[in-house]
Amino acid sequence: MEISAHRLVGVSYQETPNKKGTIRPIYIIMHYDEASNATSAISWMLDTKSNVSAHIHISREGTVTQLAPFNAKCWHAGISFWKGLRDLNKYSIGIELQNKGTEFYTEKQIESAVEVCKTIIAHYPIKEILGHSDIAPGRKEDPGTRFPWMKFKPLTKRDDNGTT
Repeated sequence: MEISAHRLVGVSYQETPNKKGTIRPIYIIMHYDEASNATSAISWMLDTKSNVSAHIHISREGTVTQLAPFNAKCWHAGISFWKGLRDLNKYSIGIELQNKGTEFYTEKQIESAVEVCKTIIAHYPIKEILGHSDIAPGRKEDPGTRFPWMKFKPLTKRDDNGTT
């Protein structure tokens, strides 16, 4: 997997209108979509009435769909804060995973998410992978207690030379 012009090469791309401005991402924010299927989740993020979006959606089958370039400010974080920053939409790439919030994530889905995160981290100066619940505590629960953090947190561990 690789990135060219702020887009993943070789994945489906459907441009969301729900974005404005550009960013220099330093965080990845993981979400669940609360949808029963990938089509409805993606359609919702493509609908101007929703006022929500993310950069990436990953289905339970592991299918990756990109909805905005990685340097676009998407509307996935809402009212949020982390380490002195507010409005994490200005600083982060949003990844939505198909999950109602009560389900286990599938192996294919997590494999795709790890691959996407590794690719993003290789291209951008990502400091941490966070959950929506980290940046909007008390307001959001995603990606939920069933999210396998042990597969993601080590991806951003840096050594003394600043490399992963």
